[in-house]
Amino acid sequence: MGRKPDWHGGLCHRLTTLIAQATQVPTPSMEPTIHVGDHFFLDKIAFPGNYPVPMRKLLPQRHVGHGDIIAFKPPTGDPIPFVKRVIGVSGDTIEMKNRDVYVNGHKLDEPYKIYTDYNPETSRDNYGPMVVPENNFFVMGDNRDNSNDSRYWGFVDRNSIIGKPLFVYWSYESDPYVPGDKTIREWVDDYLLVAMHFFDRTRWFRTGTMIQ
Repeated sequence: MGRKPDWHGGLCHRLTTLIAQATQVPTPSMEPTIHVGDHFFLDKIAFPGNYPVPMRKLLPQRHVGHGDIIAFKPPTGDPIPFVKRVIGVSGDTIEMKNRDVYVNGHKLDEPYKIYTDYNPETSRDNYGPMVVPENNFFVMGDNRDNSNDSRYWGFVDRNSIIGKPLFVYWSYESDPYVPGDKTIREWVDDYLLVAMHFFDRTRWFRTGTMIQ
């Protein structure tokens, strides 16, 4: 007999691939907007990074504009998607001068950004001027001193975008992600720690917070 189709598993896979997906940011690069341990839903409908190349021309053009927060496949090859804020869109001239960001010559008002290292005039605090290519975006983390973003590896291609964060459904006070493989014992210990501290480390006030 042939194998019985797994309709439930197939449907769940399609939903998480093409419509919505639960995810999180494992680093402090987007603080204070997104905390380490914030779990949120990602709107993935019609974003090109979720579809094979032949289908992308058939998709509606999702708007991505200044100030939007997007998730995308990292140009660095990292397995975990990056989540950053759009600072510049196609045709914009981007420049940073001693931490101030200018788009087309106009200084941005950025109430969302923070700096944690009080040592201005470093290479990360000055950039450009550079023009954003067609169908590309210049992105940065809100935590400017702790973000691997366009200042270091360039622009985000529209075809690598997989979605936009929606709202926090659970926030747990945890440590930042440490790259590298974990042993089974380490995975088990992590899950046990969450189970033991679910109530006292859950940030209940973050539940339902819109990400913007």
